[in-house]
Amino acid sequence: MAERLVFVSYGLLTDEERSLGDQVAAVIREHGMRPFIAQEVHSAGDLNSNVFEAVQTCVAFLGIMQKRGMVAFRDYSPTERSSVWIQQEFAIFCYRAFVERRAIPMRIYTERGIRREGVMEIAMANPIEFADSAEILADVDKWLGGPDFDEHPVLSTREEMFKRRFKGANEDGRLVLELVAAHCTQPGDLVQSHTVRDDFYAILREEKVRDEQIESRWREAYASVRAIGLTQDAEDKTTGNPRVWLPKQWFQLLLDEFRRQGRRL
Repeated sequence: MAERLVFVSYGLLTDEERSLGDQVAAVIREHGMRPFIAQEVHSAGDLNSNVFEAVQTCVAFLGIMQKRGMVAFRDYSPTERSSVWIQQEFAIFCYRAFVERRAIPMRIYTERGIRREGVMEIAMANPIEFADSAEILADVDKWLGGPDFDEHPVLSTREEMFKRRFKGANEDGRLVLELVAAHCTQPGDLVQSHTVRDDFYAILREEKVRDEQIESRWREAYASVRAIGLTQDAEDKTTGNPRVWLPKQWFQLLLDEFRRQGRRL
């Protein structure tokens, strides 16, 4: 299995906060995972290349919300506010879970007395209040060792099988896979092979590739992804035309891989 990353966001204003972050990171490493420390790359230039990439690839989110000063809202009593960054990052992970239609382990710790805002106020986050940082370390250790992080042996094997197959596809083959996936809204959907071929031609023509070269590349790419088992063919019983589809066991893994790569047609 690939090394699992845990997205970690916490305060860096005081020595105590930084020490707590270091200790949390050490607990994560003890469980065989690697912490991604969000605050260390909060410059505008690094957001796209580092933080957003981590949001796509991290297996879990852990946020520690500490007091950052008083704020007064109309019709509300003055209250303590926390980091806006952490609440925004939590909201992004909630959106990712919605898009991927699967649960992502998330743990939020809030210093007692903090007001929740934005998505944090309405989402089922169940933040854990704390007064002493020692409470956090014990709970993080328990959480990481719990069922949220159990690796199902069959799913782990499936992921490794997919990675080997995907690695065997060249750039043209990956384009074919991406085109098939673009026409499928769910596992088991079928698309006419000639439709994928037409899209393949259109993209390569934009790159000024000659048609005879495109046809050769199409045949090789189409055959290669079928040979490594990432696509399968089926005949349309009505028209007799060949149709192609993505086997169910690879469907979500393929979408996740393209999402990590940031591929766009």
